[in-house]
Amino acid sequence: MHWPAEDGTLLEDYWGTLLQLKEEGKVRAVGLSNHDVAQLEAAERLGHVDTLQPPFSAIRRDVAALELPWCAAHGTGVIVYSPMQSGLLTGAFSLERAAQLGADDWRSRSPDFTGLGLRRNIALADALRPIAQRHRATVAAVAVAWTLAWTGVTGQSSARGPAIRWTAGSALPVSS
Repeated sequence: MHWPAEDGTLLEDYWGTLLQLKEEGKVRAVGLSNHDVAQLEAAERLGHVDTLQPPFSAIRRDVAALELPWCAAHGTGVIVYSPMQSGLLTGAFSLERAAQLGADDWRSRSPDFTGLGLRRNIALADALRPIAQRHRATVAAVAVAWTLAWTGVTGQSSARGPAIRWTAGSALPVSS
């Protein structure tokens, strides 16, 4: 389930349906996305949460405090999404590029892509450049490696193919 239901459907109902599909052998594993610890606890009481898919990046780190430790303690895999924070941590985003975002692009209205938030996020991406250079990698690869270095994170999901190919085919030490 990608988001907790907003239509009044109880977690117990949609999670129960997913567990039934698993029990029937129609799916191998079931998981949740964008659910907090209280919701994970409620789901776990009904049946094991195999995976959690939260947004997680060097910019958006909030799941590191509660959800990642919960998953590690419960044997729940974590497949993070948006490790490059919708392009901000690719090393290619700039103030100029942000200014060219169309009105129909949600990023043009996001605090992460405007004003002080944008400047702070570009500075963070710039801080990753020396690390990338030292490891002969891209800023995007360092951003992804940062997420994968966290205990309990078992994979990442990205809308762009190069990041997926990088994580599948190589390793980048992030501790040195």
